[in-house]
Amino acid sequence: MTQILLVGLVVLLCAAYWLQRLAPSAMIPLWRALAGLLAATQALPGLRTKAERLATPSGASPGCGGCKGCDDKSGGCH
Repeated sequence: MTQILLVGLVVLLCAAYWLQRLAPSAMIPLWRALAGLLAATQALPGLRTKAERLATPSGASPGCGGCKGCDDKSGGCH
């Protein structure tokens, strides 16, 4: 039983990691909920700060999908 729970947790964390990497906007509600939960319980302030940062969408330009070097003359990140 413990193995099933542990494997399930690892699979869930891996899925959350890849979803954050591939579709960060889909994870925003999860990060907002986590930040709210941690703020209400006053637990793990470092994790709460990170969750709040991930919950706010970045001001990335829509044409580059979050690339910071897109406007460079050298072609940026492409």
